[in-house]
Amino acid sequence: MADKYCVFLRGINVNGIKIKMDALKAVFHEMGFLDVRTILATGNVVISVTEGSGHGQELKSSIEKELSEHFNYEAHIILRSNKEIMEIHTAAQSVTVPEGCHNYFLFCDDKELLSELSNLFDSMPHVRQEQFLPSMHGAFWVVPKGFTLESKFSSNVLGNKKYKSRLTSRNMNTVEEIYKCILE
Repeated sequence: MADKYCVFLRGINVNGIKIKMDALKAVFHEMGFLDVRTILATGNVVISVTEGSGHGQELKSSIEKELSEHFNYEAHIILRSNKEIMEIHTAAQSVTVPEGCHNYFLFCDDKELLSELSNLFDSMPHVRQEQFLPSMHGAFWVVPKGFTLESKFSSNVLGNKKYKSRLTSRNMNTVEEIYKCILE
C-alpha cells in the first residue's frame, strides 16, 4: 500500500530559478515515486511512496538532494502526508475569511519558527482585516486582496532568506486542489 505525500518546493519559478512542471514530474519518476502529479506551476508535487522509500526527514533529505543535483540549485522542500493535508483542509473550515481577502497557508516544520512568526506578526502594523492564525502544521495568513506583497508581514517574512529553508506559503485555493488530488 502506498502513502501519498505532497512536496512543496520553495522558491522555484521566481528569482531566476525556472523549473518546468514536466521536467519536475520526470525527476520524481526517476526517483522511483509512483502516481506523480504536479499541481499548478508553483512547485506542488503529489507523490505516492511505497514501503521502503523512507518517510519524514529521511524522505525530505533525499528529495532535496536529488532536486538540488538535477536542477542545479539549493532545493528546499516542505513535506506533508495525506493525513496532514486533510488536517489542514479541516482546520481551514474554521477560518473566517472576509470578502475581498486571500487566505494563505504558511507551511513550516519548526514550532519555534511558528512562535517567532506569530510574535513578529503581533509586533508590526498590519492592514485592516489581516490575520495570522497558528494551526497544526503551520499557520493561516489572511490578507486583503491587493495587499499580499505590500503587507509588512509579507515583506519581512515571505521573501526573507532567513526563512528560505523553513517556510513556504500557498494560497488555500491551491491547498484545496492538492486536497482533491490526494483523495483520488
